[in-house]
Amino acid sequence: MHSDNIVIRTLSVATILLFSVVGSLHAQKIQIGSYEYSDGAVYQGELSKGKPSGKGVTHFKNGDRHEGQYLKGMRHGHGVYVFSDGEKYVGDWFQDQQHGVGTYYFINNNRYEGLWFRDYQHGKGTMYYYNGDVYVGNWERDMREGHGSYTFSNGASYVGEWKKDMREGEGVFDWADGNRYEGTWKENKKSGHGTFVYATGDKYTGEWQNDEQHGRGIYMFGDGNVYEGTYVRGQRTGEGIFTFKNGDRYVGNFLDGNQNGHGTFTWSGGAVYVGEWKDNRQHGKGKYTSANGDVYDGDWVDGLMEGEGILRQADGTKYKGQFRAGLKDGHGIQEDKDGNRFEGEFRAGEMIGR
Repeated sequence: MHSDNIVIRTLSVATILLFSVVGSLHAQKIQIGSYEYSDGAVYQGELSKGKPSGKGVTHFKNGDRHEGQYLKGMRHGHGVYVFSDGEKYVGDWFQDQQHGVGTYYFINNNRYEGLWFRDYQHGKGTMYYYNGDVYVGNWERDMREGHGSYTFSNGASYVGEWKKDMREGEGVFDWADGNRYEGTWKENKKSGHGTFVYATGDKYTGEWQNDEQHGRGIYMFGDGNVYEGTYVRGQRTGEGIFTFKNGDRYVGNFLDGNQNGHGTFTWSGGAVYVGEWKDNRQHGKGKYTSANGDVYDGDWVDGLMEGEGILRQADGTKYKGQFRAGLKDGHGIQEDKDGNRFEGEFRAGEMIGR
């Protein structure tokens, strides 16, 4: 029994050695030679079964050159491909395609380092641009796609979402001058909801479209003033409320950033104007009630009483007639609290005759 075991073990070792020798002989079927592809490219290097396999160099008719690993006639494994125009790829290949991890040197001095998929920059990667800009993030078919950070050579930066090589989705952009935007983007422009903080101390939170404030928003000025309302293409336009740091308050319509249309202005001292506005001044029909109780109801031009109107003063005096440059001027009728009545002409606020 013991001698039988020795025979069996000897046969087993012999069998293993035999297979090892056969495997070695098979592995050694690599030859050194040349191979010409159908497109005229010429390969020199290791061959297996007559085709490029192993290490070799291919010279292409257009001047391109590849040196690296081959398998079954195709670039496969690590290799260096130099294009006739000077561009170069150093990295992994799979079935004749850039696939895996690699670095590409562009003719314009850009450089990409990262993942590749079937000849495309695809997956995580870093692009070093010739002007000093750097992008680190996700790629899809040679374009920035998904999450990534872009740092500009001037110190500005963007961190957020990308789509088809453009900023799109949620992201934060910091400018070199201290401005900062945090919100949504579309095709490289601020679009949707977002907050812009200015280096001056101003702050806007609200809707954006095509890089401009558009829709509802709140603008807080660095000096303490606050606007809340609608914007159209970057300008206060539509319904809004403007509160001044001194307590004054305007509620009404805006156009191109100014009080235009109907609105109510309340001064911190107690005076109130309700009526029409043009370019931040009372203009058109309106009623003004002063803090001391005087009330004017009538026409306005460029912030002054002008045209037809009625002025009722706190002391009981009433004037109905024409105004000019904020004063009674023209034909009018005035009555005092005792019933005394005067009808005639006025100039610069004074009665001049009947």
